[in-house]
Amino acid sequence: MAIPDPMPDRAWSRHANPYSGATRMLAGAALLWALYRHAWLTLAAVIAFVALNPVLFPEPDRTDNWLSEGVLGERAWIADGNPMFGTGYPEALNALNVPLYCYTLHSAYRQYPLRTVAGFVVTFALKLLFVDEMARYYRERDGRVR
Repeated sequence: MAIPDPMPDRAWSRHANPYSGATRMLAGAALLWALYRHAWLTLAAVIAFVALNPVLFPEPDRTDNWLSEGVLGERAWIADGNPMFGTGYPEALNALNVPLYCYTLHSAYRQYPLRTVAGFVVTFALKLLFVDEMARYYRERDGRVR
């Protein structure tokens, strides 16, 4: 099922800054660390950062990089009416990531270090694969094949 565009044009333009994409992805590790340590103020700060991240950075001067193309590809994917979660590829990567990340959050809260690290590695890998697919989608959609 397709979802409505979650952000206005200006937010997408700013989120296309590669620093926005990189710090948002790395915030997943910070969130797990804060939850593992039961550092509630840090956890709140990380959640606030993740929520504000798409508008914290300025519009990039250039978008000819993998992270910018991944964000712009996600925007195009949504605009084209494609689902973000489902059984097809690449939306299955997100569908797998949600329950796995919930398990990883639970593992962090319960302070299971190996499960937390393993869960993070797999969820991060799934996220990287999804971003790569979105970057590819963007390049192919706009005829920018590398």
